[in-house]
Amino acid sequence: MLTAHDYIYIISSSQDMNMDNRRLSKKKQAFVLAALCERTPIRAIARMLKTEKYVITRIIRETGAAFADYMDKEFRDLRCVRIEMDEQWQYVGCHAGRMPKVTTVYGERDRTRGDFWLWACIDADTKLVLSHKVGKRKLGTGRDFVEDVRARVKGHVQIATDNFPAYPSLIRGAFGYEGFSYGTETKIFGSPEMFDGTLARLGKNEGVRKLVTAERKAVVGSPNLQSLTTSHIERLFLSVRQELKRFQRKGLGYSKDLETHKLAVALHLGVYNFVRKHTTLGTTPAVAAGVEIEPWGLERVVEITEAFIRRKEDAKFEKAFADIGIG
Repeated sequence: MLTAHDYIYIISSSQDMNMDNRRLSKKKQAFVLAALCERTPIRAIARMLKTEKYVITRIIRETGAAFADYMDKEFRDLRCVRIEMDEQWQYVGCHAGRMPKVTTVYGERDRTRGDFWLWACIDADTKLVLSHKVGKRKLGTGRDFVEDVRARVKGHVQIATDNFPAYPSLIRGAFGYEGFSYGTETKIFGSPEMFDGTLARLGKNEGVRKLVTAERKAVVGSPNLQSLTTSHIERLFLSVRQELKRFQRKGLGYSKDLETHKLAVALHLGVYNFVRKHTTLGTTPAVAAGVEIEPWGLERVVEITEAFIRRKEDAKFEKAFADIGIG
């Protein structure tokens, strides 16, 4: 049972939660989202709008949470013909190799920092990113991710992955024995070469490895090896690496905490699915997949976020009233 003091604290804190967002107009919030999509640093956006860093961070967290909630509800019973799954590395806080070592028997490493992987699944035809998960590259994370993919697709589907050893058992466990075909594509690259055609120096992180061949192999069923590829999901990861500053290598834009990292990824993929028109499709992936009727503008994203926040606040009020026996 809540006391009167607790009740007043819940009401006041829920009203103050989004005060910083209310100080920014919808137009300015849309500008923040547009700037973030172009890899503009958070502090730079804050300086342009003459506001504080935490105002921009709060917009990232709330918009990412709204996108994650919306995609989780709407991406169901998708009629996909070909899907591709892969993972992309990035770190949070610091590299795993630079984390403090556990020196005692009962010591435990910080599970919210170190190396993390973005697991993602894309529809090869509509380019819709129908599922994603941020976590370690372990069986538990992979199982949750593949099972989530299975819950979103309907009908027979062709699955393509790289040769990561865990995928065959994970896919078999989630999809069963019928209703899918599965194959792998392994890209083989040559020795790193300089632009003049000479080989790069041994042990140096330089030079370009050119693709020599791609080996495709059927694992389950009879996938069409002519159309089986992981190029679309790899191209998506290139866009993530280029456009989401948190995935930039050798820079200071990496995420400092895991929760914000997850929500920033959801924000980026939400804009990718609903707002930004795909060059090949001429429209957004969500429209191509039949999830939406027309592409969104960033103003629509702001409205969706406000509605999501309002529902959360209403639920908090209802819970507070129920706990004290009102209503």
